[in-house]
Amino acid sequence: MAPPPEPPEPPGLPEPLEQLDPSEHRRIVRDGLGVGIATGVYGTSFGAVSVAAGLDVWQTCVLSLLMFTGASQFALVGVVASGGAPLSGALTALLLGTRNTLYGLRLAPQLGGPAGAGRPRRTW
Repeated sequence: MAPPPEPPEPPGLPEPLEQLDPSEHRRIVRDGLGVGIATGVYGTSFGAVSVAAGLDVWQTCVLSLLMFTGASQFALVGVVASGGAPLSGALTALLLGTRNTLYGLRLAPQLGGPAGAGRPRRTW
């Protein structure tokens, strides 16, 4: 009995870095560094604001781990820092995070790509 054939590789996967020309490799590294530096500065500023608002480092880290959007994080910390109830801050953060769902639903058809290329298929 012959072994089953290996499935074909999905289309659209990037080439290994060894096969890229040097200018393309530099562009990828430059773009990656730009995103990394911007994200690091944003995260550092959130950490400073959070600790200044009275949260300890562990609470700040857990908040960053559990919340997806930076706007939600800053909103929760801002509400709590100004004397608001943590539940009010959490609801404000939830409303801000909900907009990402709406953005995703609106942009999904425009992102393209085959439905079977590792992405879940929407059934509704």
